[in-house]
Amino acid sequence: MAVIEYQESMELTRQALEVVKSRFLLCILVSQRIHQLEKGAQPAIEVDPEEYASPKSFYALALREIIEGSMDLEQIAEE
Repeated sequence: MAVIEYQESMELTRQALEVVKSRFLLCILVSQRIHQLEKGAQPAIEVDPEEYASPKSFYALALREIIEGSMDLEQIAEE
């Protein structure tokens, strides 16, 4: 199970902020993406299904999708 450590979480957040530029927008995007994943949306990047099967891991997954540029940020913002 991918329960991320604090340091890893902070590093992912820092990297995502380089993409999004606004911590407030990042918060909204990550929150919306987590809700989508909770409802059964498929990851936008290749991941080990077992590693990201728990809702506790969706935060890291959402950040990784933003960092890797695999998430359509406009689509997320519209939903």
